[in-house]
Amino acid sequence: MLNSPVVPKDNVLGSEGAGFKLAMGAFDNTRPPVAASATGVARRALDEAIAYSKERTTMGSAIIDHQSISFMLADMATGIEAGRLLYMKAAFENDEGRNNSLYASMAKKFCGQHCNKVVSDAVQIFGGAGYNSEYPVEKLMRDAKIYELYEGTSQIQNVIISRKIRDMGVGGLAP
Repeated sequence: MLNSPVVPKDNVLGSEGAGFKLAMGAFDNTRPPVAASATGVARRALDEAIAYSKERTTMGSAIIDHQSISFMLADMATGIEAGRLLYMKAAFENDEGRNNSLYASMAKKFCGQHCNKVVSDAVQIFGGAGYNSEYPVEKLMRDAKIYELYEGTSQIQNVIISRKIRDMGVGGLAP
């Protein structure tokens, strides 16, 4: 077993033994930018899917004119906007000096999961070409998964969210 290093008292952050809580509190600051980054990846995948669906034709028309494709794009865009609002709410609460743990976890979870759905749908819109490294959606799909893992998995975010709403009681969320 390794000897634990001795940290000089001048270098200790917070009180002795409170390091874990301090580290967990840092996530309130870092989760909104992670959510924003996931939303950026989703937006890039949406932009690629829109451009491709305008160029690719089947049955005499661009695939963007097919209801199944246009509805996928609509869902992708709607979720991206919802994610933007969530991470902005989390950042706003933090900027106002209020506890933003609930909104930071909601933003991180939603944006990470939606990013993965958007990228997967973009690959689907590209069809077989989406699996080819010739198009950027293939790389975006590989990039997207990390947003459901680091800064706390989606399951950990559910633990935080469920505990926060349990403790808030009725009327705790903004109307």
